[in-house]
Amino acid sequence: MRLKQRLYTSAARIIPRRHREKIAQMLMYSGERQNADYVIGSAAVLGLLVMLIFILAMSVFHVRLPVGDGLMDQQAKTVTLSVGIWSISFIFFILVQFMLYLSIYFKVEDRRERTEKVLPDILQLVAANVKAGMTPVQALRSSARKEFGPISEEINIAVAKSIGSGSFNDALLNITQRIQSPSLDRAVKLFVSSLKAGGRLVLLLEELAKDILATRVLKKELNTSTKMYTMLIVFTIIIGAPLLQAVSIHFVEVMNNMQADNAIGDAGSELSIFAGEVLLTPDFLIVTSLVMLVAISILASMLIGVIAEGKEKYGLKYAPGIMFCAIVLFFIVRRFVSAFFGSML
Repeated sequence: MRLKQRLYTSAARIIPRRHREKIAQMLMYSGERQNADYVIGSAAVLGLLVMLIFILAMSVFHVRLPVGDGLMDQQAKTVTLSVGIWSISFIFFILVQFMLYLSIYFKVEDRRERTEKVLPDILQLVAANVKAGMTPVQALRSSARKEFGPISEEINIAVAKSIGSGSFNDALLNITQRIQSPSLDRAVKLFVSSLKAGGRLVLLLEELAKDILATRVLKKELNTSTKMYTMLIVFTIIIGAPLLQAVSIHFVEVMNNMQADNAIGDAGSELSIFAGEVLLTPDFLIVTSLVMLVAISILASMLIGVIAEGKEKYGLKYAPGIMFCAIVLFFIVRRFVSAFFGSML
């Protein structure tokens, strides 16, 4: 176990320091208790293993990359092939690190959503407890129920620190360093300011809870009003794009078949509409279509994230589902188009 931890901690050093610090901060927001270097190092080791597997697979199965056959000598081809293999393997390494970043990012967002969902209830419960005669510390501790999720854990930690040698206000402010939420940050700072100034704490908490609830209602109404745009984007990517690409590929196949059928009869005639060579092949168009579907699925999911939450990365969680549906429907529609138009010929 110690050897594994040392390996991961050492491997984390190949990642830039600024990125490590960012991941460490995100791990704190996500509620993870693991060492940041251990998590980053495990992803780095996994990325290196993926690179090694890819390079070995290219060597064992003698997979060739398009490096300009006929245009370069053998030495130039070898150098270009090596550069291509290492470049692709490095891209795989970057993808592994990006997947780690996304997994932590979604944990942070999930924790924020769960906290902001119950925050008005907690504020109202604390206000009721204070109104009943409890001190702020007792009111917070009795309000930290298990069903409230992450915020309850952080409140219990803050109360435990305040009972010891720590300051209650500082312990409360530390909650905002464990959960990334603008609403929580504003509520805690107002709570601490009210305690210091000796203001009307009950009224402040009740009005703050109402304000957060009103904001959530407005946000929900905004999401409802923009659902039509989201549905249009999803329909375009999943249905429209595969249909148009399948029809285009079938058109190229028909043109190639007609050119092949008329090649003998129009031999020597330069005025035929089928004279010349069709440079676009169906196989090339299929690969291009798949690449385009992957790219536009990612872009569409980012656009959905902007519409829903104002964050591009938030929508990336929809990318795998949109991508899978678009690719599956592409092959289904392509077979249907070929069968439908083929029966008409």
